[in-house]
Amino acid sequence: MGCLFGDKGYINGSLEWELTDKGVTLITGMKKNMKPKVKNYEIA
Repeated sequence: MGCLFGDKGYINGSLEWELTDKGVTLITGMKKNMKPKVKNYEIA
């Protein structure tokens, strides 16, 4: 399991799910024009 720091604008949905399946936690900042989203991932 690891962490990835990056810009959410460069990570598409399928890559996000692939990384989540591999146990990677995405750590991104919020931009002014982004709507807030709450995502809960359960990693087994």
